[in-house]
Amino acid sequence: VMILVLAWSLGEVCEHLHTADYVIQAIGGWMPAGLLPALVFVIAAATSFATGTSWGTMGILFPLVIPLAHELAPADGAVVLSSVASILAGSVWGDHCSPISDTTIMSSMASSCDHVDHVRTQLPYALAVGGVSLVVGEIATGLGLWGAPVALLLGCAVLYGIVRFVGKPVEG
Repeated sequence: VMILVLAWSLGEVCEHLHTADYVIQAIGGWMPAGLLPALVFVIAAATSFATGTSWGTMGILFPLVIPLAHELAPADGAVVLSSVASILAGSVWGDHCSPISDTTIMSSMASSCDHVDHVRTQLPYALAVGGVSLVVGEIATGLGLWGAPVALLLGCAVLYGIVRFVGKPVEG
């Protein structure tokens, strides 16, 4: 609860300081609108990983990203929706990977697993899925190389290939 209150407070401070307007001026001139969701995913993932909270990251980024997405592509609702989805996905991804996240700590405790081992074993899978999603989904669709159905199928195929050819069999 305290993390949420602090995140909302930081969001209010950013709103009063017109941080969104500053970000729009700083980024708006040089970045293609289609790449905003990919950038947002990376920022959300890094913030959530560093803080260990997905909800706090969402509370910080929503007031900044939505005005920026609307400013970069006022007639294209897909950029706004994709940016919102990227906040959610990046926040949850970073929280899942973070060793200081409450859910990661509880998962390792509930499974009677050493915490460092738990983080070390889940990180390769999360990095693979996050990386493939970022490259095949966010960046490629943002550049208009293909649509979402193709990205989904191609992403699944790439992940299958990673598990099939890079993965190791379970010792048992």
